[in-house]
Amino acid sequence: MKNPLKVAAVQFEMAQNDKPRNLQVMAGFVEQAAGKGADVVAFPELCLCGYHFLTELGRPSLLKIAERTDDGEAVTFMRRLARRHKLHILFGLLEKDARNRLYNTYVAVGPKGRLFQHRKVHAFENSAIRQGDRLDTFDLLGWTCGILICYDNNLPENGRVLCLKGAELVFAPHQTGGFDIPRAGMGRISLELWRNRHKDPLPMREAILGLKGRAWIAKWLPARAYDNNCYLVFANGVGGDGPEVRVGCSMILDPEGIVIAETTEAEDDLIIAELYKEKRVNSLASSHIAARRPSLYGKIVEPIPETDTRTIRNRISGEKIV
Repeated sequence: MKNPLKVAAVQFEMAQNDKPRNLQVMAGFVEQAAGKGADVVAFPELCLCGYHFLTELGRPSLLKIAERTDDGEAVTFMRRLARRHKLHILFGLLEKDARNRLYNTYVAVGPKGRLFQHRKVHAFENSAIRQGDRLDTFDLLGWTCGILICYDNNLPENGRVLCLKGAELVFAPHQTGGFDIPRAGMGRISLELWRNRHKDPLPMREAILGLKGRAWIAKWLPARAYDNNCYLVFANGVGGDGPEVRVGCSMILDPEGIVIAETTEAEDDLIIAELYKEKRVNSLASSHIAARRPSLYGKIVEPIPETDTRTIRNRISGEKIV
């Protein structure tokens, strides 16, 4: 068992549909994390290929981009990288399985090979991308871990399921902020702000910290850690993503919902923190979990018709996801 566990989270601006370039950037960050003594390095959602452009592609084009997670090129590359640097790597990709079904998937690999994968249970990026149907945990150096990809984190039930399965650490890869839902201060950030950030940094800085960025993230993300007495590793994209700008703000939170490492830079960046199992013992969050009264919660699990996440998102979005 590794205690403390040293975890790094990376944000970077992904090239759209340029895997070699993204892998090169990721390899550089893995080397940097290893140099800082990290045991684990976590990357954002769909970081292998990029994100927004997938919404506009047909199924044949998606299949050309997608990879297998057992023996695909990217997983093989990452396994070798993990073995070389003696650490664990988590990253996102578009997966195709043996039946050519497509998933938004996050994979964990280590020096001994692939450990685990999670398929986004609230996928909405493209109608050809299926939703996953499992919320499971896995062991990483003696820590019980879970994964929730982006929208998966917006529903508190998902985190609570992982909590009840013993999760001590949840990885939360994202591509978020500055998106197309004009609610509660949210909305798109102009690409011009991003392109001009070096000449005129203040407007981009304000957007990152404001309601389109960190101020929105801070409304709900700390609660996912606090409510479930777990560490949470938020690795987000940053920079231009099609017509949108991702805000980064990658952070690591402790079981009290306190940010213990973060970046608000408008750039590629890496953060790192040490995680201690003892911080979960007798925490305020742990006392709330111990006080649960499941006999009162039957309403939560009553069967209801399940609606595709795309339908719900399109209802309030300024842009329809097909």
